[in-house]
Amino acid sequence: MKFFRFLLTLAGLWTCALALLALVLDGVRSIAADAVIIKSLGETWFQLDNASLNLAQAVIQRNLHPLIWDPAMQWLLTLPAWLIAGLVGLLLIFLGRKRRPKVVTL
Repeated sequence: MKFFRFLLTLAGLWTCALALLALVLDGVRSIAADAVIIKSLGETWFQLDNASLNLAQAVIQRNLHPLIWDPAMQWLLTLPAWLIAGLVGLLLIFLGRKRRPKVVTL
C-alpha cells in the first residue's frame, strides 16, 4: 500500500512539473508573439500523438457513448493544457497522500 501511494504521489509530482513546463512554454510563446498564446490540451495532444487522439475518440464514441465525446471531451480538449495537467497532478497527489487516523473524542 505504501508503494502504491508513493507511485501516485510521484506521478502527481511529475504531472504537476509538466503542467508548469506547459505554462512556461505558453508564457514564452506569448512574449515572443507579443500576444497571449495559450495552447489547448487538444492541440498539444494532436501535436504529440494524433493517432492516439483519434483512437481515444473512436473508443469513447463506440464503446461508451457518443455524447461523452461531443460535448464533454471536446470542451475538455479546448481548455489549456497546463490547467488540465495541473488538476490531474493535484488529484494524483491527493489520492497518494497518507491519511490521518480519525481521532475519536469522548
